[in-house]
Amino acid sequence: MTDPITIITGGASGVGQATAVALAGRGHTVVVADFDGAGAQATASMIRSRGGKATHCQLDVCNPDEASDLVARTVRDFGALDYAVNSAGVEGPRMPLIDCDADAWARTVAVNLTGVFHCMKYQIAAMLDAGAGAGSIVNIGSTSSMKGVAKASAYAATKHALVGLTKSAALEVANRNVRVNLVCPGSFLTPMSMRLGGERAEETIAQRTPMHRVGSMDEIISPILWLCSPDSSFCTGSVVTVDGGRLAGEMLKM
Repeated sequence: MTDPITIITGGASGVGQATAVALAGRGHTVVVADFDGAGAQATASMIRSRGGKATHCQLDVCNPDEASDLVARTVRDFGALDYAVNSAGVEGPRMPLIDCDADAWARTVAVNLTGVFHCMKYQIAAMLDAGAGAGSIVNIGSTSSMKGVAKASAYAATKHALVGLTKSAALEVANRNVRVNLVCPGSFLTPMSMRLGGERAEETIAQRTPMHRVGSMDEIISPILWLCSPDSSFCTGSVVTVDGGRLAGEMLKM
């Protein structure tokens, strides 16, 4: 049996990086892609230093030609594409909607939504070209995929849109043995959440979480690893939340 071949966008940091390292540890050959080319290279080097197999490339997901070239090179160099994790994203403008300018809005949509569309389009095509079709794509959303976020309307809108994009794509290829799912993390620390929350980020997240703690990165990526394996072979079009209960409902104080 050959090693699974996996593309991970946004692999220079956060969820993307942790997923790349973990999948390589499970025997995947990982292609680490990120707008931060040096960061992608560092992740790939880390994987190789631990005995894993990885390459890297600089990728602007907003550019459909780059998304196409990444998939084409992966298939050319390794013979197939088995899995893909689309984790690239930006936080977008942090301001009331009435103050958000069109350029900032467009940039957030271009990366968080259209960028995922570009990547999925060519990833799915490569998986279908494998013959009977076989593969699994995991898009990375957020708890903001299911709720509004004041002063982050662009981010929330794009993450909501990923639900529809994921489910629609999953239906289109369900009978072709290609699966598409969405994982929505929340309640954990990443460079983005630390940047937004400052010194009290961990305390603030824990207070808002029914489990009264911050999730570990291993807990966050666990469903991603499952979806990038044959164990999830009957799962497609699903939205998996990993948030310590934040989206379950409201905690009443009585």
